[in-house]
Amino acid sequence: MIEENGQLDLFGQMDLFGAPAPDIAPAPPIRKSKCSANGLVHFKYNSRLKRSIRCKANFLFGHPEVLLPSYMEAPEFADARELAAEWAEHAIRRKTQKNKAIIKDLVTRFWEAVDQVLVDKGKAPLESTGRLPPINPRGRYFNLNQVLEAINHTYFDEQLKCRITWSNRVGGLSFHSLRKDPITGEEFHLISISRGYDAANCPLYAVAGVVYHECLHIVIPVEEKNGRRVVHGRIFRQRERQYIYYDEWIRWHKEVLPKNIRAMHRHKDL
Repeated sequence: MIEENGQLDLFGQMDLFGAPAPDIAPAPPIRKSKCSANGLVHFKYNSRLKRSIRCKANFLFGHPEVLLPSYMEAPEFADARELAAEWAEHAIRRKTQKNKAIIKDLVTRFWEAVDQVLVDKGKAPLESTGRLPPINPRGRYFNLNQVLEAINHTYFDEQLKCRITWSNRVGGLSFHSLRKDPITGEEFHLISISRGYDAANCPLYAVAGVVYHECLHIVIPVEEKNGRRVVHGRIFRQRERQYIYYDEWIRWHKEVLPKNIRAMHRHKDL
């Protein structure tokens, strides 16, 4: 859609909030929760467990038995159970330095996978120390997945590979980082957007503006000039101004976002 000013309407090509749901492929068969996919690790469940798992060696032909909280018997936790099974197989082996590192990594990935399932189901993640928070793109007012899809379609020919979430920090900064997928262990780009944008007084073009800005950080590498790192170089600024609502977004970002952040620090609704 072309607006009266001759500019391309970013969201005219893609209805973010009213588009019909796409056809959904049939769900894969639910994995049985009694044992791991390879049939070597046996699962048992205990309603008293909430934030811990246990391993018993020599259950069957030297393969372990894993005791899990009862809620993890649900099919949504299938991938997490596989991580628990892999952890148990390593936990019963000799504790070499290499094996200890593998065990630590698997434990971290397991609880991150569990937290992600809980958040996806609309529940609070488990209290954790040192673990990365789960990805949560659904805010009170905006679904960041839909905004990212529109930006990727309009400006990056749907070639950009990344994920997006609302930031858990109480502050005005949005940022991009590398994260490790808890299930596959592969690294991926993650865009985190300040929750100051998830507000009733925030227009959609402002959310899209900050998402576009963070996407540019993925496709335009940091420049090195005279021994200094230049994050927002000339090429970056040129590309940034291609966003059709650039001026409106910058104005909102400078004038309204700081007020929203102050309100968040005072625990006021946005």
